[in-house]
Amino acid sequence: MKCILDKLPADSFNWSRWRKGIAIWREIGAACIRNIIEKKNVLRKYAVGYISGGQLFCRPKPDEVAVMFLIDGEFCWTHFRKGEFENVFFERDWLLYADRE
Repeated sequence: MKCILDKLPADSFNWSRWRKGIAIWREIGAACIRNIIEKKNVLRKYAVGYISGGQLFCRPKPDEVAVMFLIDGEFCWTHFRKGEFENVFFERDWLLYADRE
């Protein structure tokens, strides 16, 4: 499996961008695992990078992943559980090679 996002530096994930993180939840609706998976394309459209939650200075969460989004020219970020993150932002190896044939 391969992540489609680039890893970002920890200092990109600050308090003001975290407070703006509500913007991505507005885009996908209710914050439940089903909506997250169903709205994979919306999340991918706005996502610009990630960092392991344990590496954050602001709101560290070791068992989660922080994802940065760019919505209407504003950066914002939020946490995802590792399983949610992998379901949305990872490509299976066989999908990567299928496009090349």
